[in-house]
Amino acid sequence: MVAQMKSKNGAASGGLKTSSHADAELQHIERAIGQLRAMSQKPAGALNVDYWRERLAAVSGEHVLVPAQRRRIDALKKVLDSFSQPPGGPASGRKRSTNRLWAKAA
Repeated sequence: MVAQMKSKNGAASGGLKTSSHADAELQHIERAIGQLRAMSQKPAGALNVDYWRERLAAVSGEHVLVPAQRRRIDALKKVLDSFSQPPGGPASGRKRSTNRLWAKAA
């Protein structure tokens, strides 16, 4: 007997999405953060670290996670923390954004 039935959108009857759906989300976030790493090495590269933190928080709060997924999320948070630290230290630098139009306006 299955304890929780999945709905059409992948959510279990308790409201949380399945761990397999979390895997898809984490794979997407990992690819995006990998691209952000490459962008951060270029002078014109800009990052929106807060957006990706929110995505990780959403995965954490909306999915049933297994321990390996929690470790992946923790590792991704550490990578994002490293982006938040400007080369000159935490007190220097501007907030980064992936949207170049907003970055130019700021």
